[in-house]
Amino acid sequence: MPKITKLIVGRGRTSRPSEQEEWLKEYYELEADVTDIPTEDGLEKARVDLEQKLISWLFEPTAPQLPKLDMAEMEKLPWKNYQTKQPCRPGESGWIFANTAGAEELVKLIKASPKEKLDLTVYQFTFSGKEKQFISRKKLKES
Repeated sequence: MPKITKLIVGRGRTSRPSEQEEWLKEYYELEADVTDIPTEDGLEKARVDLEQKLISWLFEPTAPQLPKLDMAEMEKLPWKNYQTKQPCRPGESGWIFANTAGAEELVKLIKASPKEKLDLTVYQFTFSGKEKQFISRKKLKES
């Protein structure tokens, strides 16, 4: 039998998150140098180890990639005071429309947060309104 010097294992999957979305194809290959593995059992163990790694990449859930927020940019959004409806001062509680240009990443983060409540720097951000058409920011209590 010829000497085996490398082992390449590949694995893929095709999925469709929903009927409205396109099919997704993922495929990974791992290559291992097996020149120092003297036995068939050792080679089989190396193959199984590589395959297990590929399966974990393909099928184990991973944390979603959440957007990063620039809080200075969030402060520049047209926040309105609850009582006066006038522009908020920095650090003041207020609200904006959820579809405000520049608030898209904030909306994603609130949606991804437990109970749609996001504590970030000095504020807690939540949705408000019957159709969650507003984003509210409330100043967090200092501890």
